[in-house]
Amino acid sequence: MIALPDARGRILREPAHADADSPRFDCSAVDGYALRRADAEQALNLAGEIQPGTTELPSTRPGECARIFTGAQVPEGADYVAMQEDVSIEAGCVRINSVSPESNIRRKGENCRRGDVVVPAGSRLRSAELAALASCGVTQPLVTRAARVVHFVTGNELVDRTVTPTGTQLRDSNSSLVASFAAAHGAFLIHQQRLCDSLDEAKQAIDSCGAEFDLLLVSGGASVGDYDFAVPMLEHAGFKMQFESVNLRPGKPLKLFVRDQAVAFAIPGNPVSHWVILHLFIAPLLGAWSGVDPERRELRGELQTDFAQKPNRRDTYLPAIAEVADAAWRVRPLRFTSSGDIASVVGANALLPVPAGCAGFSAAEQVRFVLCHE
Repeated sequence: MIALPDARGRILREPAHADADSPRFDCSAVDGYALRRADAEQALNLAGEIQPGTTELPSTRPGECARIFTGAQVPEGADYVAMQEDVSIEAGCVRINSVSPESNIRRKGENCRRGDVVVPAGSRLRSAELAALASCGVTQPLVTRAARVVHFVTGNELVDRTVTPTGTQLRDSNSSLVASFAAAHGAFLIHQQRLCDSLDEAKQAIDSCGAEFDLLLVSGGASVGDYDFAVPMLEHAGFKMQFESVNLRPGKPLKLFVRDQAVAFAIPGNPVSHWVILHLFIAPLLGAWSGVDPERRELRGELQTDFAQKPNRRDTYLPAIAEVADAAWRVRPLRFTSSGDIASVVGANALLPVPAGCAGFSAAEQVRFVLCHE
């Protein structure tokens, strides 16, 4: 259990029940005047005023009404609230100019009854769910533990995002990408470190992390060059490789490792490769760990423009924008020059799979796409 303000993004593990009827009493749905509907045709005497939170209520005997505000308790005897714009005051008396068929009263328990499930188990706690828990008096919800993530970024050429690169240096964008992605998917980034292309430094870094993490991501060093140290680094820490590449672009050199209950990925360093791999592989894994029900991520939509590419022997996943128009999905691929061009994914919320050997699609064609939730 954790404090309610800290539960955002987590998955609720047990249902939350209403601890009282909602509303707990008959209350006004509008600002106006509480009265007996049978008296609506006559001039009424004003018996008093009822504000939200008022406990001492004026009586509403025949021929009387009470000024009332939204959320305030309806006094005994009143069965109708006239909206203030339908009322006029003449010679100290209240007159109802128009009577609505609705009572303008929210009845006790009409939202839910005590004991009803308000937030079911398995719900991801967003702002609405957190507010609903607060309304039930749940201050310490039982939630799934957030996945603990360690992230290493490798490469002598990388400098911090605050530094102006010189020579062949590059700003590190993958650290920002992974940190944001982890937060958006309810994971806790417990450690993030940039490493030089040194196996000794890599071994020291992973040793210092111990075993208190669930997911380890290594950015770069996933290929087979002389200075690609992701594999020996992870094997040094006791991880066993499960596969060493995937048949897609960008991201082919992706490698998967496991050690007991921990999982590690060595991800090729280009940032677009990261963006694709995070959505195709890491997002479903984090979802499974958190206990969230699987979402329907692969959809179909109408392509908005012609698209052509040189056929490739691997499946290609292109960044795209997917929108709903006229109750149907519309998909527009974004410019893609290389896996190093992170600007090509700006605005993207989907991936458009292009099968191996395919030269493209025509506008208005129905295509598959993967919706990216972040």
